[in-house]
Amino acid sequence: PGQKITQQYDPYKNFIDYKFYNYGTIVLKYEHGFHKYFGCGLNLEYSNSSANYKYADEVNSANLYQHKISSNIIGMYLRMNGHLPIGKSFDIYGGFGLGYLYTINKYTDKNPNAINNSQQNSKIFDFDFQATLGARYMIKPGFGLFAEIGYATTICQLGFTFKF
Repeated sequence: PGQKITQQYDPYKNFIDYKFYNYGTIVLKYEHGFHKYFGCGLNLEYSNSSANYKYADEVNSANLYQHKISSNIIGMYLRMNGHLPIGKSFDIYGGFGLGYLYTINKYTDKNPNAINNSQQNSKIFDFDFQATLGARYMIKPGFGLFAEIGYATTICQLGFTFKF
């Protein structure tokens, strides 16, 4: 996923047994073409990542404790795209989306001497936007491929497109 989900783990990279897990971003898109030059639709997105590491206790540095951080991000956007058809099978498009990101962060610390609670959760509901450029190639009348770049949950998206 983009920096929205991975940047929070940077301060922990130098800790003992640091392990980063990323389950990627899954994006489902639906677009209804109102005209061959304009469409409107919906994006649904899900991202998940976590990091585990160990650190020494301040009271007794021989004791190592496990700390886990995880983030889940769920996004929903209303999208509008402008299309420029080039032939029957290929089109270039640009679009923007407005929506919300719901972020769930969890922190778990196994240290009984920790100042903070052993488990903390935070939930954030943020307004967000996207702006992308893309291209779509229809291999068959109902099946094709697409690629997008831009400011979104991920910088680049590749996928399949279905027309029905």
